[in-house]
Amino acid sequence: MSDAHSYLLGENALVLSLDVNAPSHTQQRKLFALCTALKDSNAFIDIVPAKSSVTAYMANPSDYQYWLKHIMLLWHECDDFAFDAKTHIIETIYGGEFGPDLSDVAQQANLTERQVVQLHCAQTYQVEFLGFLPGFAYLGKLPSELQLPRKTTPRKQVPKGSVAIAEDLSAIYPNQSPGGWHLLGRCQHTLFNPTHNPPSLFAPGDKIKFVPLKEGIC
Repeated sequence: MSDAHSYLLGENALVLSLDVNAPSHTQQRKLFALCTALKDSNAFIDIVPAKSSVTAYMANPSDYQYWLKHIMLLWHECDDFAFDAKTHIIETIYGGEFGPDLSDVAQQANLTERQVVQLHCAQTYQVEFLGFLPGFAYLGKLPSELQLPRKTTPRKQVPKGSVAIAEDLSAIYPNQSPGGWHLLGRCQHTLFNPTHNPPSLFAPGDKIKFVPLKEGIC
């Protein structure tokens, strides 16, 4: 019995969607492997992964009947695909003007600011999917001690490079934008550059490790 299904979206997009909203670790790895397999084919002009689905834009829409079946075959064979995740080290200044919500997060979590930073840095995160802004990666999974709802009132402007948390996720704002996540710190890494190939520094499945810089709390 399959745990996924495929369907045509519009005229040239093909979707493989899981039959669950919260994929297991195994299912997530299979989605990452499926993206790799589809990118290796010249049948698609773009591959867009999400939390529980993959959308592939076909170069030749007339091939949709073949790919509706073949993408399911690939899905069931994904266990055999090699998936090599990249690891990124993100140096971060925590607290102060760079992390204006660190003190409040510590208070809500009944922790010291140092403990919040240590917990945030102790985890190795995985890019679950990208969205919201170009290069904005949703990183799971945040330690349970730091899981808080989003801010009641979002900020109108969040600085580029802000390292943030909300619910069970962490993230880095690739550019200045509005945002309702709790800001713990800031980094200097460029997460999105349209002149680069690929333009996003992170890809689904990549691993992220935060390292505190001495200028902040560590």
